Parts: sequence; structure tokens; C-alpha cells
Amino acid sequence: MLVRRPALRLTTMRARVLIAGGCAAAAELRAGGDFELVGHAKSLDEAQGALRALRPSVLVLDPALCEREGFCSLPSLREASPDTAIVLPPAGAPGPRLVRAVRLAAQDFERRRGADALTVRERDVVRLVALGHTSREIADRLVLSVRTVEAHRARVQVRLGVASRAELVRWALDHGLLSP
Repeated sequence: MLVRRPALRLTTMRARVLIAGGCAAAAELRAGGDFELVGHAKSLDEAQGALRALRPSVLVLDPALCEREGFCSLPSLREASPDTAIVLPPAGAPGPRLVRAVRLAAQDFERRRGADALTVRERDVVRLVALGHTSREIADRLVLSVRTVEAHRARVQVRLGVASRAELVRWALDHGLLSP
């Protein structure tokens, strides 16, 4: 007897892409079809503000912009949105290599998030908070600043809808981050 199972419905999530610098990448990514262009920044300062506000999955960073304003601003871009993947377009015309690089970065972005929409780093912070570590201890262990740890915890609490450390511990226990 043949049992028919309902077909699986696969939903594809469109990658949210922010472009910083030249416009050459925009047309190529629009043609790629599976990207949502959420903004276009003309400077690294604009890009930093847009990263904070929009939280895109991928930032396409024009190398010419970095040459003018300096690669030393990469850490501040990373700090503005730690989960955003940064892609530097390949040399020459953007073409299919850029589309492929953005797709890979977007896939990695989605892979790093669990079903609960937390990144691997956020899950690490939650687990260590639930184990009773202080922000300073967590920062030392994960090689982060104390403010970054506190920002992760605050963002997680908002995302999960928990108001206290005790609720966060309960959530961690319920979701297998701690063994009973």
C-alpha cells in the first residue's frame, strides 16, 4: 500500500542586503532576484548608522570606499551589527561572482541563527549567564568587551520576551542550553 505524504513546502528567505559605496553592485544583485536591497550608504559613517538601524544579513562594501576612508573602520562596522556578514566585491565588474558571494554570506548568516533566531554567540552568552557567570567573566571567556556581553544579553531578552535573569535561566533550561 502506497502512503502519500504531503509535499514539503520550502520557503526561501530573501537576504537583506545593504550596499556601501558604488552602485555597480545594486543592479547585479537586483538581477539575482533573491535579495532585498534595504539601503545604500554613500560613506562608511552612513553605513555604520544603517547597520545599526536596519540589521541587514549582508553588507556589500565597495573596496574603493574603504581605500578613501580606510579599512580600519571595519571593526566599527562589525560592532554596529555583529551578525551582519561583510562582503567585499571581487575585482573587476561585479557579475555572478558577487551574487554567489552574497548568497554564500546570506546562507552563513541564516545557518548561524537557530530556530529561536539567536546567533551562536548569543546562545553562548545565554548559557553562561544561566550558569551564573558575571558579565566580566563572560567577556573574558568569550574575548568580548563587557558592554558587548551586556548588549547581547539585552537583545536576547527583548527577542525572547524575558524580563529577568531568572526567566532567562528558565528559558535556557527549557531549550537544552543547560543540563538539569
